Amino acid sequence: MEFFQEKDKDPINLVLLRWYDEVDEEMYGCPRLWLTDQYTCVYLDSVDMSVHIIPRNNCENEYLVNRYIF
Repeated sequence: MEFFQEKDKDPINLVLLRWYDEVDEEMYGCPRLWLTDQYTCVYLDSVDMSVHIIPRNNCENEYLVNRYIF
């Protein structure tokens, strides 16, 4: 999202984050996650890194974090 305060000032760039809860056990060496109903809006510059989240086939609300692409 991009917000403009005033005509000659730089815009404010925000990003909407969606949160996950970690499941205790790993699968294939990757953390398992469940999607929550929580969202947060933060400044884009404050995001440290992105992650690759993969939906698990044939499972409802279950995801894996791919650690091997970074």
